Amino acid sequence: MSTVYLEHRDAHHVLGARSPAEVEASLQRAAEAINDCEALIFTAGAGMGVDSGLPDFRGSTGLFKDRELAMTYEEMSNDKWFGEDPAFAWGTNYTQLMMYRKTEPHAGYGILLKWANSLGKPYFAWTSNIDGMFEKAGFPAELVTTCHGDLHHLQCTVDRRRCKGLADDGADEVWSASIIPDGLDEQIDPNALRFKDAAILEQSFFKCPRCERLARPNVWFCSDRNYNASRFGIERRDKYNKWLQDLQERKARVVVIECGGGLAIPSVRIESEDAVEGCGEGSLLVRINPADNKVPAGRGVGIPLGSLAGLQRLDAVLEQIRSGSMLPAAASAPAAKAKASRRPSPGARRPSPGSRKPSPAPRKPSTAAS
Repeated sequence: MSTVYLEHRDAHHVLGARSPAEVEASLQRAAEAINDCEALIFTAGAGMGVDSGLPDFRGSTGLFKDRELAMTYEEMSNDKWFGEDPAFAWGTNYTQLMMYRKTEPHAGYGILLKWANSLGKPYFAWTSNIDGMFEKAGFPAELVTTCHGDLHHLQCTVDRRRCKGLADDGADEVWSASIIPDGLDEQIDPNALRFKDAAILEQSFFKCPRCERLARPNVWFCSDRNYNASRFGIERRDKYNKWLQDLQERKARVVVIECGGGLAIPSVRIESEDAVEGCGEGSLLVRINPADNKVPAGRGVGIPLGSLAGLQRLDAVLEQIRSGSMLPAAASAPAAKAKASRRPSPGARRPSPGSRKPSPAPRKPSTAAS
């Protein structure tokens, strides 16, 4: 847990929605902001993958539940294992790689992609996840910024100063992990998360094509002395930063939809908060998180739902607003106020029976033919 974030940011935030009425009001405010904004940013942390069946990688029993390996994710996410215990390092990372290859993005990604394609607003996705789900769901790779790299690319375990790529721009220092075949799961001890025989790592697909030393995922581990940011990753990050800087300089209305950003490593939360803070009036952070949904006062709504459920409910409200079947809150408030003004106030006295105007006498039935 990041104590710096908790003390300097979270402690000053306000609670997200709690009651059903507050949730509905937050969803409407978020949908109106999405409809009216000039640009969208989709941010996602590990919680976004939970609805696809992926673990969030935190817990007392290690990487996944029900393993015999008693190690925290932070202890496991360390590049030192590729030197000290490569069978373990690649056992854990191959297990994750296969999980990501076999898992389909949940429908929430499709909702975000629908908004990206149908609302006509410029957008970017920004994620700390290494699973490649945004790209797998159909987002263009050039519009997805991955701050921690991804497991679908490889690099050398040797320092790039001693194993330098041949290309002038270093583009060949990172390569696709698609060369690693499926089907090696049976060679991994499922409880220890390690290859039973380290000889498998002598295969060419686990080797650097330049120096033939052991390769590793192009991921920025929690403890990492050798992460080599890819050329295309740097280009995407630069493009995003320049785009966001332009929005902030002209004080554009920007909405950030954040899904599953956790407190342990709050990269996603910080990016979301900073993006909204620097933009213009009407900008809003929509934080969808079932537990940790506190937001900066004034420019945020916290929705206490999982990513999929939150996006589905938000999409339903947005559809109503766009179809005209739901009035914006600002327009519906005067009507509600007028309706309330027609009701007797709680302290108003009702007229006594004697003070009421007598009802007219009943008319005699007509004898004329109808």
